[in-house]
Amino acid sequence: MRKLLLFLPVFLLAIYAGAQDCPNGDFENWVSHPYNVPDSNWYTSNVQSLSQADTLTVWKVTGHSGQAIHLQTAIIGTDTLQAYAINTAGDPKSGSGGVPYTQKPTSITGYYRYNMVANDSALMIIEFKKAGVVISATQFTFRNVSGSISTFTAFSFPLNAIPATPDSVIIGIASSNLEGTGIQSGSWLEIDELAFAGTGITEPIAGGSFDSWTAQTVDNPSSWTAETHGDNGTGVAKSTDHRAGSYSVQLTTQPGRSGGGSGNSVEVSQITTGNYSPNSGPRGGLPYTRTSDTISGFYKYIPAGTDTGMLLVMLTASGTVVGGANHFFNAASAWTYFEMPFSAGTTPDTIRIDIQSGSWTADTAGSVLKVDYLQLKSQPLLAVNDLTNAAAKVLAYPNPANDVFNLRFDKVPAGSVNAKIYDLMGRVIDSRNYTAAPSVISFQVGYLPTGMYFYEVSNNGNIMRDKFMKK
Repeated sequence: MRKLLLFLPVFLLAIYAGAQDCPNGDFENWVSHPYNVPDSNWYTSNVQSLSQADTLTVWKVTGHSGQAIHLQTAIIGTDTLQAYAINTAGDPKSGSGGVPYTQKPTSITGYYRYNMVANDSALMIIEFKKAGVVISATQFTFRNVSGSISTFTAFSFPLNAIPATPDSVIIGIASSNLEGTGIQSGSWLEIDELAFAGTGITEPIAGGSFDSWTAQTVDNPSSWTAETHGDNGTGVAKSTDHRAGSYSVQLTTQPGRSGGGSGNSVEVSQITTGNYSPNSGPRGGLPYTRTSDTISGFYKYIPAGTDTGMLLVMLTASGTVVGGANHFFNAASAWTYFEMPFSAGTTPDTIRIDIQSGSWTADTAGSVLKVDYLQLKSQPLLAVNDLTNAAAKVLAYPNPANDVFNLRFDKVPAGSVNAKIYDLMGRVIDSRNYTAAPSVISFQVGYLPTGMYFYEVSNNGNIMRDKFMKK
């Protein structure tokens, strides 16, 4: 990993030695969560559970024939990780989504085994639709007297009557009864060879054998939590299009759970330094006691339509909001600097930083927000350090500068060195490359307009960055 190093005056080092209130703001550190998903467009709870608690809730196992699907509920702290698999994007309880199906079966068959903890029970929902309307819905629960079946056992459950030829079907399976109150950690259900039956029924359930699976990965920025909607995608991605270091975070507004893209049927992509609870927004945060500060960083934003991205800082004391601010991201195709002051009316105890790809009123999917080098001015990303792990510290002077701005090495680093100056829009104003660095690098800045600028020095994959003022 490349280090992002900030030069600070020596008398400030002690202030910045503690933990970061904007952790991993350079988005260099990521956690990759591998998982498998059944083919034929099944959607599982893995994206949500991996992003929320680094825990798998759905995986493949040896089945009655070939592979089977295993769903297992987990409760970690106050988070209930509900294990489910749905054959379509959407919420089966609301009748959204569906895959093509044009016959009228009278039953659903397959093989199952399960272990229900305490009074928990597994669940299956089957809904047939025509012209977007649910015309038949059947719900089953899985549980015998003991709450456990240890070997794969055949089942055949009757379906409610289907009054007309359908055009689509929704199938949802869960390891706990998500409509009940007995959800228990460790309850699991395995299903194999799922099929419809009845006179003249020949149309299979796509992917119902659960024999074919595809490997996928969820990438999450360390120290941040991604909001998820369970449709095999958070909209959060590790981007190599960066302003500094090697990576930035990319947030992309997703189609809504109904699979649409109109009438507000979209899901903005979100990350937070707090956490998310089911069916609610971000909560929590990190310890923080300052009454005023400024957050800054760089962004790119390609909106869908007139959408705007957003960054929110929330300050709370004993759970009550006492201050904060928000910043809206407008269209910007190049890396653009931003900063946002924020304050509190009384001393806070917690700060939470949220970033999202679009507004709550967005009605079109596809807005893309990239953010990099996010930091609090009171607590930059890292204190001063050696560029080469030797003693090659850098002194930047004078600051403010009038005609000449200098970067001096206490010990000249080995290897090539690049030094550059750029403005608040991220445009490089001057750049110097050296195969062997001099002891002092001087920039003529007399021609520059008065204001703030940034300088950057890189050596052997390490980067040091900070700002200076031009008088």
